Amino acid sequence: MPVIARNALLSIVGLALVAALAAALYIAPRRTAPSITLEQLREQYQGPLSKYVEVAGVPVHYQDEGSGPVLLAFHGSFGALQTYDGVTAKLRDRYRIIRFDQPPTGLSGPVPAGFDLTPEAFVHEFLVKLGLGKVAVIGNSSGGIFAYRFAASYPQDVTAVVLVNTPPSAPVDNAGALARQPWIEQLSVKTCAKFAKRRSLTCWRDFLESMYIRKERVSDALVQQYYDYNRQPGAGQLTSIAAIMRVDAQVIDYLSKITAPTLVLWGTHSPVLPPDTSKILVSRLTATQPELKILDNVAHYPPLEAPDEVAAAAGEFLDRVVPRDAAALAPGSAAVDGAAPANAQASGTVPPAPPAPPAPGH
Repeated sequence: MPVIARNALLSIVGLALVAALAAALYIAPRRTAPSITLEQLREQYQGPLSKYVEVAGVPVHYQDEGSGPVLLAFHGSFGALQTYDGVTAKLRDRYRIIRFDQPPTGLSGPVPAGFDLTPEAFVHEFLVKLGLGKVAVIGNSSGGIFAYRFAASYPQDVTAVVLVNTPPSAPVDNAGALARQPWIEQLSVKTCAKFAKRRSLTCWRDFLESMYIRKERVSDALVQQYYDYNRQPGAGQLTSIAAIMRVDAQVIDYLSKITAPTLVLWGTHSPVLPPDTSKILVSRLTATQPELKILDNVAHYPPLEAPDEVAAAAGEFLDRVVPRDAAALAPGSAAVDGAAPANAQASGTVPPAPPAPPAPGH
């Protein structure tokens, strides 16, 4: 073989080996993560404010802070009640803020076989257990679906609605959202989807950074929390509680029934829901007069990325529309003076293990 040809072949082989090595090094941190149990998660993340209440056989982890009219907060997909840490810190001086891990995520228990409550019915039962009636609601992303379904179904119990980057139609265009990402982020998403049944720490960092403009806000602690919470076996379990809309006509129906004063908050740089999507949401809120506020240089998770701005906008709105003496009692409840009934309280200890969850059915 001539020297030139041999050198060319060696170069090709060398480049192929380098490419294979680079691919292996890229894939390695994006492989499936080990699982974790709910008990281990509670040992690690349960804090002094942790409380539990059983709702239709599901142990629900929640926190209850502050005083004043009640604000019920809903986190988005993959998240947990910590989504509202920053917002709560700013508003608990004048609002009683209740947030919970949507089962089977966070520290809440799995959903037992045969469970058939809708998201809105589940939220109603949760509030009844806590002895609460009228509440304002705030929800981000799919948490906004929880909020609007409850507000549409129980209008007599809702004083105000704040929807933050909430899908206004169904189904959500996840393929389009991915296509709007830079190619390097698309590569990570596709690699994680192929090689990680449970996303690795690197996968979660890549995911969160793809959902932020202010990437310095993606802390190690936040990445670790998403990684840990989504390694439990039931984390991806779809149940009747899951606030996922697949039929657009149903979305329109729910949104058209919201009568409470409503604020739409929108981050300008969400790859999932571009800014013009907010106009669709506003146009479908036909039974109220929604206000729209755009948050500049913020992406899909404003309560996480820009908590001070969300708290300021939501607080200013709620201060205008929510009566300070808004009733907070469930029908038939005794006065609670800011405290939940005894049967809804927990000292922070882990409740007995519920029945094992069924396999996802839809």
